[in-house]
Amino acid sequence: MRLPSIDQAATSARDTAVRFPFVLAIAVVAAIAGLMLVQESSNDDVVRMLFAALLGLPLLFALATAAERRDLAPGFRTAIQAGALVALFVYLILSLGWTETHAITRFFHLALAFHLLVAFLPFSRAGSLQGFWQFNRILFLRFLLAALYVAVLFAGLSLALLALDNLLGVNVRGRAYGRLFVLLALIFHPWFFLAGIPRDLAALDRRTDYPNGLKIFSQFVLVPLASVYLMILTAYLVRIIVTSTWPSGWIGWLVSGVAAAGTLAILLVHPIREREDARWVDVYGRWFYVGLVPSIAMLLMAIGQRIGQYGITERRYFLLVLAVWLTGVALYYGITGSRNIRVIPATLCFVALATLAGPWSAYSVARASQVARFETMLGRNGMRQGDAIVRPAAEVSFEDRRELSAIVRYLVQTHGPESLARIDPALADAARGPAPGEPGQPAGTTDAPAAERALHSIGIDYLTRYEGRAPEAVPSFHVQAVQGPDAIDISGYDLLVRADLTQRVAIPLRGDTLSLHRSPNGVIVLEWLGTSVEAGSVRTLAERIGALPPSDPAAPAPPVRGMPGMVPIADLVLDAEIGELRVRILFHQLGGQLNPDGLNIYTAIADVLVGGR
Repeated sequence: MRLPSIDQAATSARDTAVRFPFVLAIAVVAAIAGLMLVQESSNDDVVRMLFAALLGLPLLFALATAAERRDLAPGFRTAIQAGALVALFVYLILSLGWTETHAITRFFHLALAFHLLVAFLPFSRAGSLQGFWQFNRILFLRFLLAALYVAVLFAGLSLALLALDNLLGVNVRGRAYGRLFVLLALIFHPWFFLAGIPRDLAALDRRTDYPNGLKIFSQFVLVPLASVYLMILTAYLVRIIVTSTWPSGWIGWLVSGVAAAGTLAILLVHPIREREDARWVDVYGRWFYVGLVPSIAMLLMAIGQRIGQYGITERRYFLLVLAVWLTGVALYYGITGSRNIRVIPATLCFVALATLAGPWSAYSVARASQVARFETMLGRNGMRQGDAIVRPAAEVSFEDRRELSAIVRYLVQTHGPESLARIDPALADAARGPAPGEPGQPAGTTDAPAAERALHSIGIDYLTRYEGRAPEAVPSFHVQAVQGPDAIDISGYDLLVRADLTQRVAIPLRGDTLSLHRSPNGVIVLEWLGTSVEAGSVRTLAERIGALPPSDPAAPAPPVRGMPGMVPIADLVLDAEIGELRVRILFHQLGGQLNPDGLNIYTAIADVLVGGR
């Protein structure tokens, strides 16, 4: 029996492979890398290979469709895409020497540029804006449809594998599901997506069909949301001016989100700008960007403040470039009233590629900024003698140690230990030096051992990213009980419950419930039979064992006992009576932080003993 649908699918798949051989070839490379990672997820070189292959998908697709649109000779098309493969191979070789953070950042940087290239390159010189819009609509909907097929196939085939395993006794290992997803996502998805790309791209210039669903979504969802948030941002600007305060650091995310939502709305409703019933689109498309200008000004203020305080990093660089680009786009559309939506992906792609490499790139500028900050702090602490770094003659403040630690941690984790050679080659050697814990080296129990080694070599105590404030500014403690030589008397107790007293604990007892909870000021409170009793103050307990400074400055300091953070369990006991019950609380772990509002207990693991009086 002949099955036309299957025969047609096979023919379509073959024609797609002939039409996009390079794209499908790089998809196979990506799938091979993905399968290797399913087998060995920790292989960093294979991750870089996967990154290069994933970047090849949009790049090669953009070049193939642009060559088709301009009707280039087959030999020239092959040469262009072969050149792109060489460029991807060079990227792979270079990426093997990058840090993990650097590799991930550059991958997303290039992924953005190449996907924008897909959007406009086939229609960069020829064709109308109508064809440009129709092409991107088809790409978007085809991508979503392919993703839906992948999701359904993965769910259905996963259930089939599960049935084989549980019903027929076929041994299906967990990695089989990972391999299935890789094959569907990196082979089936791109192949199915490519099969739906129109062959005659020039004919898209003559298409006038427009899904009403897009109009409804844009007009009644995106536009109102973008407008509401734009009004919120404008009100926030008024508040900043009235209160003379700097804008919040997270303003960048909000401005970027509003700009993206508004721009997407403009792009989606572009084809109906000429209709009599959609004249609002022209008004919105022009005045949205005019209204965005005050928010962009706030964004620039916030970025300037952060850069002034902490220098430039890649994220701040990208945010600054985005703000400048938004300023240019807002002025262009606000002043000219242009309807050329092709400007948006084309200029953003150019900006992304322009900031990728060179002394002006995000990576070079960020590294130079942090190196300069480090040099400034060395000079401020008298640690520079000519070209050499010397140990500090006086104690370096907590704030300076925190900043020096953050700078070295950033340079090592983002640009590698060799980036410290720009400050001093000995500093880079120390970062690459012996492993933590060896003679003369710090313990290495931190979040960045290489940064710790580097600072240790110049006499600076390293601070982790979690030590955000000076210890004296926020007194805190964490102690653990150790069993001493003396046993603890538990006679007269009938019940023992291991409990976490950072939460309310309920113990069913004698027809009622004995509840234990902590008050905001660090007092353990017992409740039973409608009465409540304070079992004792954790702060008082912490002061008695020397974990917190005494509330009364005149009180004598308690004696130091044993190892820091290790306290005999006999010193971590609270006793109380409530009604006919005796309650004893034996803390095994206890930790908290003294804030202006009281003691915040974040660890309180204890044995609760309950007995009758």
